[in-house]
Amino acid sequence: MARWWLLGACVLVFAALGYREAGRAPDAKALGGVCESTYECRKGTYCVQSGEVLQGQCSSDCNATSVCSGAFGLSSLCLASDLCAKTCRTTADCPAGTRCNGYAWCERQDVDW
Repeated sequence: MARWWLLGACVLVFAALGYREAGRAPDAKALGGVCESTYECRKGTYCVQSGEVLQGQCSSDCNATSVCSGAFGLSSLCLASDLCAKTCRTTADCPAGTRCNGYAWCERQDVDW
């Protein structure tokens, strides 16, 4: 009887872990993409839901720009809010729904600073 409990517990754990990894949209957005939930962001990022900086965009935690560039390439940086942001020169460098701000990183177009 105990082995059936163990087998059932293992199946539940593996199912939960598999669902967590598979729980991303097929067209998940990269760093800086506009989002409403983490489901819309690529693996390794989440949808920022609090604060003003990068709210509603896919990002990742950081403590140095090298962390961001290691994960997302040279067109990224670590902001003072400890979030990775996509860098830009013009709005054409930014994901849809974002614009290049005066600090050279992509922010949502509906944000006014």
